[in-house]
Amino acid sequence: MTVEELAGHSHVRLVAGLGAGGQLVYETVLTRTIEPDLHLVLGTPAFVEGIAAGDRIRLRAGGGFEVVERGGNICLLVVPGDPPGPDDLAPLRDSFDDLGGIVELPPDRRFIVITVPAAAGFDAVEAAIDEWTGPRGFHWEYGNVYDSDGKPLNWWD
Repeated sequence: MTVEELAGHSHVRLVAGLGAGGQLVYETVLTRTIEPDLHLVLGTPAFVEGIAAGDRIRLRAGGGFEVVERGGNICLLVVPGDPPGPDDLAPLRDSFDDLGGIVELPPDRRFIVITVPAAAGFDAVEAAIDEWTGPRGFHWEYGNVYDSDGKPLNWWD
């Protein structure tokens, strides 16, 4: 596991899953080090499942982690068919701004990560994402709501 300290922030490499050839795939996640193996997640990851910004995680060997405390945020991942333009994103950003969330995407615009407080409510979150993705035919999914068997984690209750 690689941890790079940067002005009070760290980048930790976490397991994001398995690649096509069966090899481990990692994602680098922005955190703040609280203790040597305890980190506050500052940036919601796109592909590491189970965490969002605000969560506290304990690092494990090989890029694994354990959620120690939830920060109260839901993570959504959108994989658009074609990279959306800035004007196309405005309605999505407006909808999630109204819910207290944030919409982020890398420069190549190949995916969109949304972080929104669970307090906004699942009905409101799903209405906002469906309104934007539905007409475009884009796929979206939660990143920290279900376990690997598809059962709700229920951390928001």
